[in-house]
Amino acid sequence: MAQVRFATYNTLDLLASDSPDERERYGRVVEVIRGLDADVVAVQEIIAPDVEVAASRLRTLADDAGMECTYGPDRPAIAAGRQRFHVGLIWREELSVVPGSFRTYGAADFWHALAKITFEIDGRAVQHASHHATPFGRHMRADQMEPVVAVMTRPEGSPPGLVGADWNCVGADRRMDGSYYDPDPYAGSDWYADLICQTVWGYDEQGRRWHRADREPGEVLYAGGLADAAVLLDRPWEATVGHWAGNTFGARRIDAIRVTAEGAPALRAVEVTRTDLAISASDHVPVTVTYETAALGARARRSNPQIPS
Repeated sequence: MAQVRFATYNTLDLLASDSPDERERYGRVVEVIRGLDADVVAVQEIIAPDVEVAASRLRTLADDAGMECTYGPDRPAIAAGRQRFHVGLIWREELSVVPGSFRTYGAADFWHALAKITFEIDGRAVQHASHHATPFGRHMRADQMEPVVAVMTRPEGSPPGLVGADWNCVGADRRMDGSYYDPDPYAGSDWYADLICQTVWGYDEQGRRWHRADREPGEVLYAGGLADAAVLLDRPWEATVGHWAGNTFGARRIDAIRVTAEGAPALRAVEVTRTDLAISASDHVPVTVTYETAALGARARRSNPQIPS
């Protein structure tokens, strides 16, 4: 398996209801996942009252998608978060899980959760993780990015890794010229109350409120060495949310896959799946990266001073 495809997908309240409409939408989610042709998929928003039900629902999703989600003695790769929102990982059956490598970080660590597992692929150990950042609490979101960095990069000598997530914030990674890759989606917009979750604000000398995107959580990830794959490959910018009815924030790119320095040289492609099917299946669309196992492990050279090594 010279090349590996890793996707991240927020599936929107997966299996929260057994209504006919939701069962039909669930079928579309499964069809989207099958169409990604991914080797590993990081899934967010598996809805369940507890981790046991969440594990059963992840197993159902994996089975329906023709994939696997269990390690060890039939234990699903699920991490339980708060508010019934859970994250998990599913993968092709032929992938080999490194024994004892699954780690779960739940409500004690994050507002939602993070799940991580290591596969041995072409003789190389590679970490893959799924995370869902908090939609509320700007300062909490930034603080919780520090353990995300630690989980993926520590201890020193850990295998190269990739984490797919709904980051619930605007990124802070820079282009080659030093400018932000992600534009400020709130620039020029009128103020509305929901912006307290996504912006920083203040007042000018006339008492008029100004606001801009809060990039502090993204700055933590960027400075900590978890680089955004789309930025590293200089892929044209594309929104991952904003198409769903009821959206208040507009078009944004809050779903992304980030890689450790050792994984960055292996990246070959990034894709955003904005098909009619994907747009109809969830309020997020999937993001998929392709990486080459033979290039893993060599620390990225800092040819661009704007990209942390």
